[in-house]
Amino acid sequence: MIGGIELGGTKCIAAVAESPDNILIKKVISTKDPNSTFSEIVSFFDNYEIKSLGIGSFGPIVLDSKSKDYGVLVAESKYGWNGVNVVNSLSCITSNIILDTDVNAAAYGEYNYGAGQNCKTLAYVTIGTGIGVGILLNGKPHVGNFHLEIGHMQVPCIDDFEGICKTHRNCWEGLASGPSMESRWGVEASKLDKTHVAWEKEAELLAFGLINIISNHSPDKIILGGGVMKQKHLLPMIIENVERLWNNYIPLIVPSDLIVETGLGGDSGIIGSLTLTKK
Repeated sequence: MIGGIELGGTKCIAAVAESPDNILIKKVISTKDPNSTFSEIVSFFDNYEIKSLGIGSFGPIVLDSKSKDYGVLVAESKYGWNGVNVVNSLSCITSNIILDTDVNAAAYGEYNYGAGQNCKTLAYVTIGTGIGVGILLNGKPHVGNFHLEIGHMQVPCIDDFEGICKTHRNCWEGLASGPSMESRWGVEASKLDKTHVAWEKEAELLAFGLINIISNHSPDKIILGGGVMKQKHLLPMIIENVERLWNNYIPLIVPSDLIVETGLGGDSGIIGSLTLTKK
C-alpha cells in the first residue's frame, strides 16, 4: 500500500491507497503545532504497512533531496513551523518519502487524473488560506533555484486596503487570499452574499495574477482550486476580468477553456500526493 499526506496550513489530509485513484481510507487532521499534528498523522498510519509515502506540503520548503536541509520549512508561513523538518518528522512511517509542495502535488493530481490531462504546460492555482501556484511542464514541476512562490508576486492594489502578508503586505496573497478577504470585509468569504461588491474586487485581483501567469508561462490550462473557489459565481467573473485585462493582445485559448475549476474537487492535493509515490 502507498500513503499520501496533503499538509496544508489549516488542515492536512492523510490517506492510505492501493493506487492514487483508489483510496482506501483518509482522514482530515487540523494543522496545529508540529508535534501534535505529526503525532496524529503517524497514529493514522500505525496499522498500515506503507511502502512509499508522498507528501505535498505547504512551504517555503527545501525540496532538494541532496541537501542536508531536505524537508525543512524555511519561513514562518505558519507560526511555530519555521525550521521544522517535515521529512524527518514522518520518516517513522516509511523511509521511502517523496516530497513536493502542496500546489505541485495538486497539479500532479489534476495532470494525471483530473482537468489537466494532456496539457504540455499546466498551471494549478489554489486560492484559500494563502495563494499558491504549481506549474508543470510536460508533467514535471518547474523548479529553479527554489520552488515557485507565485502567490507573493506584486499585483496592483485597487483600493486603500493594506494587504495582510506578514512579509510583503500587498502581494497577490496579501490582497486576494481567503484571510485577506475576511480582513477587508470583516466576515469570512463564504458568508458574503454573491451579489456583494467583494466578489467584483476579488475577481479583478485574481485576474491580475492570472494575467501574469499567462504572460510568463503561456499555459494550456489554468486550474483554480482552494476554498475561495468554492463560490461558484466567482469563476465566470474571473474569466470576464481576464478577457478585459488581456484585451486581445495575442490570441488565447477560449478563456472558459483556458481557466477552469478542478476536475478532482477537493481531492486534487491528496490524489496528487499519492501520485508522488510513482515518481
